[in-house]
Amino acid sequence: MRTYISPMRSLHLLFNRVRGRDTILELEFQGQAFRLIVTAHREVRRARELVHETALIERIREIIRPGDTLYDVGANIGLISLLTALHPSGASARMHCFEPEPRNCAHLRRNLELNGLSERVQAHALALGAEKGEAVLHVRGAEGEGRHSIATARGSSGSIRVPLTTADEFAHAVGEPPDIVKIDVEGAEGQVLSGMRNLLRSGKPQELLLEIHSKGDSDRMPEGGTIDDWLGSHGYVLAWRHGRRSGEHRHYRLPNSSRES
Repeated sequence: MRTYISPMRSLHLLFNRVRGRDTILELEFQGQAFRLIVTAHREVRRARELVHETALIERIREIIRPGDTLYDVGANIGLISLLTALHPSGASARMHCFEPEPRNCAHLRRNLELNGLSERVQAHALALGAEKGEAVLHVRGAEGEGRHSIATARGSSGSIRVPLTTADEFAHAVGEPPDIVKIDVEGAEGQVLSGMRNLLRSGKPQELLLEIHSKGDSDRMPEGGTIDDWLGSHGYVLAWRHGRRSGEHRHYRLPNSSRES
């Protein structure tokens, strides 16, 4: 059973949790209505913190094209994918969301279903990295927390083992290479990039959006060198950057592509 409430209040959340009910938050972002299942105060805060992601969301909406395939690596409970898929610019895009923390991934799937997106936005309980196998995910906080990391144990309350694959392996398996990749993996950005060498050599994706964190690999590739230099060696140029609280957002792209406006 689901209870629809607006605005959200702590008492409603507590009451619904005791009775085993979902609490559904009715939200609007820049005129775009969407709904979010919340089970903890952290998720309410994440929704309110969307203001810090405004520049990134606007950038994705600006560059996405009809029929594109987008990989959302580090999707958490799906806020950025939801707001991209529901917007007219992303209405025909296919998306693959990667979220290795089991509670967050289950929640992500429910949010996609709630907003009618399950058919073209797929959630995968996988971590993407430099190799295929398993990874130790350092877990920080409860469901909805976005600071779990395979790169650092700092601030974690425990760890779990999660399945790990590479973007190259995944794209080959599903037959859907990405046009756009968004990566937000709490300091493991270099590991994800290292696992997509074949894609980069083939010119897929043409657009890369990264949140660079001041922790974990700290803007470094696993074999050394900066992310900026490494992507430059693969033909990508920095098209945009935007500072945020714990690092910055960057947009790299292949120059002289048909996608440039």
